[in-house]
Amino acid sequence: MHIIVRLLLSLLIIVGVGAGALTATKALLSDQAVLTANTFSTGTVDLQVSSGKTSPFGDSVDGFKVTKMLPGATDTEFFRLKNIGDVDLAITAQAASISGDLNANDITITITPVDSLYHPIVGSTPITHSLHEWETPTSLGIPNISHGGTSGTIQRYQADVTISSGVTTGGASSIFDFIFTGTQTP
Repeated sequence: MHIIVRLLLSLLIIVGVGAGALTATKALLSDQAVLTANTFSTGTVDLQVSSGKTSPFGDSVDGFKVTKMLPGATDTEFFRLKNIGDVDLAITAQAASISGDLNANDITITITPVDSLYHPIVGSTPITHSLHEWETPTSLGIPNISHGGTSGTIQRYQADVTISSGVTTGGASSIFDFIFTGTQTP
């Protein structure tokens, strides 16, 4: 019986040492890998405007300088928007800083997206509002302006400005700004 106890004790010691060796070996065989320099950033938005067909682009440029219009007449002007950011932009327009003695409801402005030959873009919809209604930001609809990077992507627009035929005040004028906002499209 004494031999059996010794054998069991020896077997227990061997199993204990083996389990310890296995645990120590397992710890020695581990490994790690690290994914470093993880960076996320947002895109950049940079919208510029140009009045006319060829004038330079900027964040703010002088607009149309129509000196005389008769009631019922329409004057057509052009402007361009350039996206030099790295995200696609949906465009809204808003009239601001309206002053002068012409009633803002007597001035109608229609903005139409045009192609590089200044013809209306097929499938686009002209947006028509009184100057007063343009005080509320209004989407210019499709087409959005795709991102263009440093060279920029340009979208051209035609603006038709009409003075109501009911205006009877001679020498009246109106001054206003148009603010164009580019918002990232999903």
